[in-house]
Amino acid sequence: MGRIGRLIKTEIQKFIVQTVEMYYGANVTAETFAPSGDDSPPLVDDRIVLVQVDGTGNFVAAGVLSKTQGAKPGEKYLYSRDADGNVKAVLKLLNDGKIEMVAPTDFSLTGENVAVEAEKKLTLSAATTELTGGTVQCKGMAVADGTGCFCGVPYCLFSGAPQTGKQVQNA
Repeated sequence: MGRIGRLIKTEIQKFIVQTVEMYYGANVTAETFAPSGDDSPPLVDDRIVLVQVDGTGNFVAAGVLSKTQGAKPGEKYLYSRDADGNVKAVLKLLNDGKIEMVAPTDFSLTGENVAVEAEKKLTLSAATTELTGGTVQCKGMAVADGTGCFCGVPYCLFSGAPQTGKQVQNA
């Protein structure tokens, strides 16, 4: 038999353990069961689905009542909340194959090697774009069109000294 209760507190030990009020004055402690790889402790006052384990008298927390963030059939949204329950960041896996990441402030992508590939076009748009540290390597030649920040003349017309290169170091 299953029950729905109100989360009173969460303890994060080796597992996520919840204290849930099933009805007034009747609190149970339950370990959280979730999909593999999901580490998402619920917040106080969330509604928890409790399932009794046959023959043991113990309950397990099998799910949390979630407010929709707008996902359509075939989509999956992962989101984080602050202590007041306000949604802060959202990862949207859309049913047209697109992925959207939404964060109200900073966004960080970290890895030993990070590759970003675009089949047609990659657009970076920001008030300021800054590349720091290491070496930046460019392939190809600048297109000489009289605009932009790249020089299209490989050698100085007066001295013959090289004016272009494929690396910018320690900028």
